[in-house]
Order: sequence, then C-alpha cells, then structure tokens
Amino acid sequence: MTSNKRMLRSLGALALVLMMLLSMMACGQKPEPDTSKPVQSGDVSTDLSGSEDESDNSTVGGDDTTTGSDVSDDTTTGSDVSGDTTGTPGSTGAAGSTTSGTKKPTGNVRPSGTMAPGSTTKSPFATTTSTTKKTTTTTGTKTTVNSGSENDVLSKVPESLSKQKVKVLIWWPVGEGDKRHAEKFTDETGISVVHESISADMYQTRLSAMIMGNNAPSCAAIISEWYPQPITRGLMQPIENTGWDFTEKIYATNLMEQFAYKGKYYGIALKGSTMTTFNVLMFNKDLLKQRGVTKDPYQLWKEGNWNWDTCLEIAQKCTDYAKGLSGISVHWQTYWMLSTGQDFVLNSKDGLVNNVTNPVILDAWTHAWHMINTYKVVDTTFTDKTPFLAGTAAMFATGSYLMQAEHEGYIPQAMKADWGVAPFPSPKGMDTVAGCEGTVWGFPSRIKDDKLQAAAWYIRYWLDDTQYGDPEFYSKDECWEVMNWMWNQKVQSFNSMGVFGYGGEYTAAGLQYEILGDGASISSLKSNLDSWYSVAEANIDKIESEMIG
Repeated sequence: MTSNKRMLRSLGALALVLMMLLSMMACGQKPEPDTSKPVQSGDVSTDLSGSEDESDNSTVGGDDTTTGSDVSDDTTTGSDVSGDTTGTPGSTGAAGSTTSGTKKPTGNVRPSGTMAPGSTTKSPFATTTSTTKKTTTTTGTKTTVNSGSENDVLSKVPESLSKQKVKVLIWWPVGEGDKRHAEKFTDETGISVVHESISADMYQTRLSAMIMGNNAPSCAAIISEWYPQPITRGLMQPIENTGWDFTEKIYATNLMEQFAYKGKYYGIALKGSTMTTFNVLMFNKDLLKQRGVTKDPYQLWKEGNWNWDTCLEIAQKCTDYAKGLSGISVHWQTYWMLSTGQDFVLNSKDGLVNNVTNPVILDAWTHAWHMINTYKVVDTTFTDKTPFLAGTAAMFATGSYLMQAEHEGYIPQAMKADWGVAPFPSPKGMDTVAGCEGTVWGFPSRIKDDKLQAAAWYIRYWLDDTQYGDPEFYSKDECWEVMNWMWNQKVQSFNSMGVFGYGGEYTAAGLQYEILGDGASISSLKSNLDSWYSVAEANIDKIESEMIG
C-alpha cells in the first residue's frame, strides 16, 4: 500500500476514536479502551506433561471468584505473559461511526431454545439418539421442551469424576444464574465448579498466565474477535483430545467448523445457547403502524417474504427526515455481508482462505452503500440504539444480547413503544443466513485425563438449553422463537475481525470505515476492497507461520 493510503488510514483510525469518544460521552457511557494494537505474548507450549496446581480453594457455583483485572496469582513473570490479547476491535455504524465491538453475555447466561438433544448411550457426544417423543409447551414468555429423562445429561456423568474440580474462565460478572447452574451440577455429580471473571480485553492474557503458572482453567472460550490467536498461541487444545463424538445434532457444527483450524476443532457450541450473539432486526411496532406498514418484519418472516427488498420497502415508508424519522439504524454494516453467508476470511480443512474479492461480498457492500447514500433510509447520527429507543428509527439491526429482559439500557427495559424482532434479512431468493459474532467453548492446554473429562461434561451440561429452569431470559416469545430458528439455519460468524486484527494495526472496523466512511464513493468500493486483499493475505501468512503444532 502507498504511504498516502497508510496516512489516510491512520487519519481514519484517529477519526474513529474521536467519534467513539463523542458518541459515548453523548450517551453518558465510559468508552472502552482502544485495544486495536495488541501486544503479542510468548507462545504457550501444548505439551500436556505439566501438572496443575491444586492449591486453589474452589467453591461450588462460583462464589470464590476473582473479578476485574487481578492477575497477581497463578502467574509467572517475564515476557511470556505480557499481553496476548487480540484486542477488542471497535465496530462501525454506517459511514464509519464506532461502537463497542464486544457483545458480552450477562452473568445470568441461560441457553435458550426449543432444541432438545437426543439421548446418549455412551457419552454426551455419542451419535445414538433417542426416539422419545418431544412435547413442546409455552409457559409465560419462554418455549420449553420436555424430552423425558433419557435426555438428562447429569445422570450420565461417571461417578469416578465426582471429586474433580471445574474452573470456568468467563468475561462477565458472575451472576446468580451461573451459581445456581453450577450448584445443580455439583449436587448431581459431585464435581465442583468455580467461575473466574476477567474483563474481555484481559481474557487471553489471564488465560496465558494461568496456563504458564500450571493453574489453567478447565474451560475457556474463543469468540470471533479473538480467533485464531488462542489456537496459534497454543492456549487451547483440540477437542478431539476428549475422545468424545461430536456428531450429535445438538451440536452447532456449522459454527464449530468456523472456529476450527485445518480440520481440527478447538471449541464446542450447542444449538440454543445464548453465548453466541446473532444479528437480529428489532422494529418499532407503533411507528410502523403510524407509517402505514401493513406487514411488519416478523410477519413477513413468518410468511417467507422477509429479505433485503422488503426491508428496504419498510425503511422507505418510515423515512421522513423532515419529521426526524429514519427507516433503519444499523449497528454494523458488516451484517449485510454476513447475511449472504460470506466473510472476508473463511475457514477450510486446508486453512484460512482469503475471500475479500468474492463478488458476493462486493454486492453486499454495494447494497449497504446504496441504503445509506442512494435510498437514504439509514440513520446517520451513528449513536447505536439511541434513535430506536427515542422512536426516531423504525428498525434497528443489532446483536441479540440487547433483547435480554433483565438489564437497564437493553431494549425490553428502555423501550417505551411496543417492539418486535425478526432475523436480519438476507438477499431475495436466498435462504436466510444467521450472521453472528460466534462463541465456542473448549479446553485450555495442559488440562487432561479426568480433569478434561469433567470439564467436557460440564460444558455439555452448561450450554444445553434443556437443562435450565431459570426465570425468563427475554421478555417476548418471539425473541425465543427467532433465536431458536436461527440456530437451525446456516450460521456465519464474523471471524475475520480477529484475522485482520492479528498482531497488527488493522481492524475490521478500519476496513469498514474505508469502504463506507465519509467521502467513500460507489466507484471506489471495489478498489477499496481489493486493496485489503493483501492485508488479509499477509495476516493469513503470519498466522500460518506462527501456528504451534
């Protein structure tokens, strides 16, 4: 790239930071630190010969936890653990506004859904399924499934594991739901569970330190913006080390494949889990009615007519800038690309594939550009959910976490008007693709034998939506319905954000700003995308060269 382009990109990045600060100040929120230039740490060996320190006093349900950035215990000194995070790239709204790039589940994470696993005869990953008839009932605001005792994971945990301890490294405050869930697991199996909470931007640093200090957690996560660094740094081991079978239908193998590396899986996802943040479209029912919309997005989705075209039609009916109304506010313009089943970088059995110049990606970004600049239906204040909450944006494309019922500032608590939700639309004539920022759970290096088995059983139980009896997670039936449906579609995770941010100055947010930022023209769209091909290629080469094992 020319020096002029690098200078423009640097100025663009500075503009993003300034816009983020102004936006957060306007919303009364503290901006997240800029972590777009991560500091790499030393590699962690995947040699499983190390022993784990048993000196910690784990307590059931996560009462004995560490929070915040305390990493003074279980760590080793020196540069080996000096900061192995990929950072948390900011995200951009239309024309490059910045919002938080990390979408965190809450401490009361409860997998949702109606997907019941088949019973297993050998292990929770066995292929044998039950023919037990499932009966579905709706209670209050959650659809639950009664699949019979054959699906009771807890009854299958071997008694030989009853004295084991499971330590789960999380990035949200430990909630009552976490504790209750762990307590039930311990009561039934004798395996104690403790949650350790660390901030998202320190997660990989903490994980590396714990492994180096022979006090690795039993379970850890990989989310989109971290991939593939936990793998290249040797922080996570292949899940095949458990010896379990992952072909049961309850597993979201489509998502797991996107977090694999050259055919090896490094994390587990179960259908129905709320750990993954899906791209959804929320809408103001009252405002749509006032603007003469006869069928809302949910109704169009139910009849099989919800797509980019019908979304645009509604947005055009609801846009009236003279009255301060816009048709749609979009958290990340990358949603359009993901809804086609494409990402800038894809995963294959042979490794990472540079997909930047795929013509489908060009079509998606072209559509986003026209939504903003030609049809002028996109809110251009770039203040995330504020226009939707204020009733000035008819629709809001965002992450599914905002539908959670218990949290102030989330849609159910903060929205005064009646609202609904539908999946984010895909192009007309294409099956809907569930775009997301994915999360998988796996096993850190040096966890083995019975410790590994106990951890695998807990993940199998923890992520299984049929095991929950907690209070309602969302406030509307249709939220559960949409989430459950998306888990059974093709899933496309935005993992390229981790590849672009891998050990360098580039971020997916920077790319988005260059494509749709101030002054970006439709004529320069293809050349802007093409210019990032070499960036993706260089990072893929770097990842290949640094992969341990």
